[in-house]
Amino acid sequence: MVSRFLADQPLVTLFLALAIGTLLGRLRIGGVAAGPAGALFAGLAISATLPATADAVPALVGTLGLTLFAYTIGLAGGPSFFSGIRREARTILLAVAAFVLLAAAAHVVGRALGLESGAIAGTFAGATTNTPGLQAAVEATGDTQPVVGYSLAYPFGVLGMIIAIVAGLRWSQARPTPEDLDPPPPAAYRTVEVTDPSLPSLADLQRFEGATLVFSRVARDGRETTPDGDLQPRPGDLLTVIGPETTLERFVEHVGRLAPDDLPLDRHQVDFRRVVLSNPRYAGATVAELDLARFDGVAGFVRRGDVDLVARPDLQVELGDRIRVVAPRDRLPEVVDELGDSERAAVVADPIGFSLGLLIGLSIGAVPIVFPGLTLTLGTAAAPLLVGLVLGRIGRTGPVTWQLPYATNQALRQLGALLFLATVGLGAGPDLADALGTGDGLVLLAFGAGLTTAVAVVLLVLARQLGLGGARLAGTLAGAQNQPALLTFAVERAHGDDRVNLAYALLFPPTFVTKILAAQVLANL
Repeated sequence: MVSRFLADQPLVTLFLALAIGTLLGRLRIGGVAAGPAGALFAGLAISATLPATADAVPALVGTLGLTLFAYTIGLAGGPSFFSGIRREARTILLAVAAFVLLAAAAHVVGRALGLESGAIAGTFAGATTNTPGLQAAVEATGDTQPVVGYSLAYPFGVLGMIIAIVAGLRWSQARPTPEDLDPPPPAAYRTVEVTDPSLPSLADLQRFEGATLVFSRVARDGRETTPDGDLQPRPGDLLTVIGPETTLERFVEHVGRLAPDDLPLDRHQVDFRRVVLSNPRYAGATVAELDLARFDGVAGFVRRGDVDLVARPDLQVELGDRIRVVAPRDRLPEVVDELGDSERAAVVADPIGFSLGLLIGLSIGAVPIVFPGLTLTLGTAAAPLLVGLVLGRIGRTGPVTWQLPYATNQALRQLGALLFLATVGLGAGPDLADALGTGDGLVLLAFGAGLTTAVAVVLLVLARQLGLGGARLAGTLAGAQNQPALLTFAVERAHGDDRVNLAYALLFPPTFVTKILAAQVLANL
């Protein structure tokens, strides 16, 4: 009765899997939650228990979810990826090479174990926790073999890399690198009283000991203003300066002494306010391009999600960012009007830009790439990711806004992952149950664990050879594994060090695409 009802009601079946999967995803074991992968396990359990539900939800639902997931990741990661690609080119190339070699090893070992191409490709995708790789394998084989291998390899794909992150952080504590000995301090502000009579202009002082400082206020002769770069400090001036905390301490010693009065507490002449960036005109702009100086204003901090960033002139802002603006009291309303400050507009996407971006990505993904004896496509994940990276970096073209507000991007990304994982889980439960009832399941489990262990060891060795500190090492492992749950774990273990997020954002796109193409090749061999 229940089985027939769910088979006839695909939406009910889908949201049953999503509801159970979300609950499973919140369960924390060893400080780590499965997250969206809970939907996969819920779908597998439902269809294994009630085989009639295996074909209830159309595969197109999963494809849509995967496309949303990949495209939103690209949009969010575009600015940081392109800004760091030259600096970290060697790390990226070595990580990509590691997964290419892993795919070759998977083919050789898998064939030696008597596994078919679909099982090898799915196990590879699960061992490297690459959900779009699973989709590529399913499309190439036309059956659910890849899903079985993926489902059995995925849990250790997360657990094994958690062990690698813990080992890497302990290794860094025992043998610290220069990065470990000099971690980036948190952003802060100070009010300094100038005593040095021979200081250069603020534009020259902005770069201090390799850090970028922001000057948000100056008090001179009892009058407070927001300074410009041409201002030359003189003895008796009070300056509010924003930057890395340890750098600020040395800056105070360089120009004078810590002031007894805290300028930001005096809001009579110059005031501050956090303004939500919702004006689509500034999507993808830098802090300098906001040109707040025309309102006699200065941006001090940019709050994105739960993180405060120093408002460096070259920092690229996103819709939904909350910008702390310092300006004369009577000019703050002008700044608010210009930047938008609309909570509603900050979560509403430009439907033209969103639809057109996906159309471009899916169209490119359908174009065949012909090699001798093999034809590949970028598919519904890799192509939208690559297009998203480019459009996320551009931000805006004329009246079209490509970038998504931060909160909207996060919501669509999570929804996309849940839809895809629940759909593939619902389609593969019976095959998984059959595999677990035979020795094939144990072979796939061992095979997947071996692949995860191999890539973890290789990445650990490469990271140490490159001299990466513990934080960047943890972010590299999480990013190369394309796993948000690992990112959360790594950030917690690294005590919130932002270098974890930066390494994750840099490694995610190239390894993501590499694993999709590798899974597709493995499925066709």
